[in-house]
Amino acid sequence: MEAFKRKKGLMRSPKYTAVFEPLEREVLGNLTATVSEALIQRAQSAPKDELEELVGMSSGHKEAPKDPGLARLLPDFEREGDEEFEGDNALLRSLHENDICKDKLRNLQVINGALGPDGGVHVVVDDEDVHAWLSGLNDLRLYIASSEMSNHEGAEEERDQLVEWLGYVQDSLLHAYMS
Repeated sequence: MEAFKRKKGLMRSPKYTAVFEPLEREVLGNLTATVSEALIQRAQSAPKDELEELVGMSSGHKEAPKDPGLARLLPDFEREGDEEFEGDNALLRSLHENDICKDKLRNLQVINGALGPDGGVHVVVDDEDVHAWLSGLNDLRLYIASSEMSNHEGAEEERDQLVEWLGYVQDSLLHAYMS
């Protein structure tokens, strides 16, 4: 991958461009699809509450996900050592998890949209989409780093290399944005 570069226009906001190898573009597209699918399944499997539906509130799960990758993306609201109150974490999760999933899905859609349907390797990120890209790449890294990989030899090394590459893409965009 060629690192992201900032292209500034005279009358327009800056754009950030990068060139991916075809395989890198395919891997990034597949990762966004995989994580999006996991988030969608999580949101769709939430129990329905008739009262909440009547008043127009969405409700989510009360328990943390069993999938380690999703558990990393959707952690508990309480941290160890916090003062605990009965049911606070379950209540907060049920109120906010679906909105968090929607935001994460929007970020992943922005990445997928920039990759384009034709599989182009030239990627252009608008100034307003940089934060979505950075957040989406971070979510991909967290999901992959926490996921259980297959047991074939070298799977852990492949995962580590993928997480490192995603970190490089994220760092490249961040440096271009900050310059």
